[in-house]
Amino acid sequence: MTLPGFDFNQLQSQLQAHLERRLGEACELSLLAHGEANLIFRLGTDRLVRVAVNTPNQRFGGEFSRLTQFEQTVLTYLHGTGIGHELELAQTVPSDDFTYTYLITNYLPGISLDYSREHLQACAETLAYLHSLPRLGYVIEPLKAELAWVSQPLSLFYQEAQDYAQPYLASTAAEPEILAMLRSLLAKAEARLVAEQDLLNYPHTCLVHSDHTYENWVINSQRAYLIDWEWAELGSPAGDLGHFLSPVTICRRQGYQLPASDRAFFLEHYYGALADQELAETICHHFAAFGAFPAVRSLCWTAGYWVTANLWYAEITASDSATRRLQRFRESREQFPMLWQAVMDWLEADDNFNI
Repeated sequence: MTLPGFDFNQLQSQLQAHLERRLGEACELSLLAHGEANLIFRLGTDRLVRVAVNTPNQRFGGEFSRLTQFEQTVLTYLHGTGIGHELELAQTVPSDDFTYTYLITNYLPGISLDYSREHLQACAETLAYLHSLPRLGYVIEPLKAELAWVSQPLSLFYQEAQDYAQPYLASTAAEPEILAMLRSLLAKAEARLVAEQDLLNYPHTCLVHSDHTYENWVINSQRAYLIDWEWAELGSPAGDLGHFLSPVTICRRQGYQLPASDRAFFLEHYYGALADQELAETICHHFAAFGAFPAVRSLCWTAGYWVTANLWYAEITASDSATRRLQRFRESREQFPMLWQAVMDWLEADDNFNI
């Protein structure tokens, strides 16, 4: 974890001096945003610098440089697709004059996902294109060295949900109501693990983004772009659909709840954009079996992060970004019973949609 009292201004000054030496040009930097993992700086008018300063993602083992290497691999694979940023330069090993790793990419103009039908259609088309890449000649083998290949996603997400919930389950401050909800949710998810066989019967593996918080979409009149690939993996496209449609994910945008009609609208445009009936049928089977599990994991993550990230943000107050995120964690407690019920209903539903 980044240490409390982290000096954003000092890092920005060090980065600016480093880039001016490396690029041989004057570099104007401004802090755009930050989360648990990265600081995002605007470089001039048309570039971004993404500095890895933390690794809350357990898959990186606490090594900042692995996060940068990971995202470099993903952006290299996606080069020319227009799905996300175009990579321009990378520092994947700390240098003598700058002890963090970073990526420099183009700047994408646009706004975050607002769940309007116009945005839903644009996102559906981008995800359909991403999930179709293996059938369009984008071989995924080069990604295997960096990305996890999830062959049994229900089992993995169930285990990760347990792990994420554990800080809350073990907390002396845990509320009995929330404890009961988490335990019943995990029990219901465990009962659904038998559906994993359906994914094996309809194989399709592709690059999936896995983190569809509205801020990870940049949308303009041309298309919807995906950014922030630190949770990417190789696996079932239903992981993306499930996280995108998760009530936990959607609620992060000002407590929004997606109407059932808009959910159906998104899926209709997604399956239509695949332009491949066989692939659409395969992904439909995946979604029926696996679609709810990203929501299960997200809900458990939320409860666990009341204990972990909530403390981190309480001590890192140097930016509006931290303040907003801390407030969002606090609001999530009020929303938790509603979200729990929505995820429980999804686990019990038959999600085999007509396509």
